[in-house]
Amino acid sequence: MPPAFGFHRIITLGQGFTAIRHRQQKGAGMTPELTVDARAFFALSGEFARLPRQIKTTVMRRAYGRVIGMAQTRVVRLSAKRISIPQKHVRARTKPGFARGMSRSIKVKSGWIPLAELGARAGRRGAIVKGRKSVRGSFMATMGNGHAGVFKRTGKSRLPIYQLYGPNPANDIVTSPKPFEDVLYQVARDNLAPRMLHELTRILPSS
Repeated sequence: MPPAFGFHRIITLGQGFTAIRHRQQKGAGMTPELTVDARAFFALSGEFARLPRQIKTTVMRRAYGRVIGMAQTRVVRLSAKRISIPQKHVRARTKPGFARGMSRSIKVKSGWIPLAELGARAGRRGAIVKGRKSVRGSFMATMGNGHAGVFKRTGKSRLPIYQLYGPNPANDIVTSPKPFEDVLYQVARDNLAPRMLHELTRILPSS
């Protein structure tokens, strides 16, 4: 059975973006939060710092919106590949997190995904999930309350039974954060400055 605790982690990236903080949350699914923080970037950009505040705010909001969307796509793709499930299951659990000052985040909120949700089907020796081995001795059933799942008996008797689960995208981020840190760093490094320049050219009058 999945453990009955949750985990919340914020990862900040880039030059000076290495602070990591986290907290446990009892009775909840895991919710790691991946954060792109550009304060160090802007501190090195004197020209940008001298712009009027309203222009800076507009440029950051537009640039961040585009870059965080790119980062979210990359996080979903990486997570699905690492835990061998279709991207749609990670995408449904991933959304933009907080927007605070020069920081933006991506939040992945997930528990262990039931095998039934991953497209399990009944086989002769047990339930089969595409891309995974069949689970010998398991079976598919619908409970009296309408809940359908993949189950297995604890012994030879009909009862008790327990439900079977697949991977947890959030757990993978919590236990192996570096690949996700690298992805966010690459996206911010390769796209944030060019996108800001693009947004500046849209706002500032041409000479």
